[in-house]
Amino acid sequence: MNRSILAVAGGRKTQSIVDECGSCSEDHRILVLGYTTASQDELATRIRATGVHGHRVEVMGWFAFLLQHLVRPYLPLLYEGRRLAGLNFDGDPGRYAKDAERFLDKDSLAYKLHLAKLAHDVMVSSNDSAIDRLEHIYDEIYIDEVQDLGGWDLEVVQALLQSRLRITMVGDMRQALLSTNIRDPKNRQYRKEKIFAWFQLMEKKGLLEITQKPTTYRSNQVIATFSDSIFDPSLGYAPTVSASTETHPHTGLFTVRESEAIAYAQSLGALCLRHSKSVAKHLDLPFLNFGVTKGRTVDHVLIYPTEKAHKFLSEGTQLEGGAACSLYVGVTRAKHSVAFISDEQLPNFTAWTQQAPRWSTLGA
Repeated sequence: MNRSILAVAGGRKTQSIVDECGSCSEDHRILVLGYTTASQDELATRIRATGVHGHRVEVMGWFAFLLQHLVRPYLPLLYEGRRLAGLNFDGDPGRYAKDAERFLDKDSLAYKLHLAKLAHDVMVSSNDSAIDRLEHIYDEIYIDEVQDLGGWDLEVVQALLQSRLRITMVGDMRQALLSTNIRDPKNRQYRKEKIFAWFQLMEKKGLLEITQKPTTYRSNQVIATFSDSIFDPSLGYAPTVSASTETHPHTGLFTVRESEAIAYAQSLGALCLRHSKSVAKHLDLPFLNFGVTKGRTVDHVLIYPTEKAHKFLSEGTQLEGGAACSLYVGVTRAKHSVAFISDEQLPNFTAWTQQAPRWSTLGA
């Protein structure tokens, strides 16, 4: 049965793929797909570290997969006489381009902007030959960070789910910061954290089984519970349970005044986060943007909240889309404490001062 394993931040998602690749039989042929170059490198390194040998485990990027296994072999069936030369990463054919010119530039490079749609159309034109070819090359396909797929990519994934291949998808819908193509209008209703509804639809069709793994081995329960509150309960995520056994004297949720932010960050070595470079430029702190910290684990996090995030923290105004995903990623980097820079005291947060540092748990 195809599987969709949806784990929370700190839930050892990538490790589950590594473990399964390391324990499979020697004649089992596996393709592991990652979205970012960093995730591909990490997968390849960790799989090799298990001592995998004698059986076939191949790690590839999502775009490379579309090009190599779907577009390149069967492109002439869709556009007679055309041969794929590679990928045009940044080009745009324009809104009025039609037929082959919408997908391929004058050098026969495929536009990344419409690559998933081209791959889908080529796959359909092949009359199931593209899927049949994959079935003869691999037994199983793993897709890591599946929450970053969208648009026509989901149509390609559905075709894989309908094949004889065993498909396992691993991800966390709440960390959907990246996107294969944010301009793709297809499946718009499943963007960002709402992609969970697409997986539920696939399960309803009998194409996969969803397994939620709500255990985090990174954050304490205070942070885990707070991270759950970032998303609308109607989305249906299982409550996060912390399995962390580490303790620290500075534990919980805090507010820090701007005038004390530098002292706080230095005293704890906190990871300082913000939405973008345009935010909090007046503070001399080593800020990183939320998106570049995915996968990191630190003891303490200090966040400069956006206006939307501050309204959520102070008034409970629900966050959606990228705003919710960004805050979730930032909060869940921390093992012990999360602090927000705010001169206003926030509900359920403890005020930190240089003179009398204090800590407490949410709702205590």
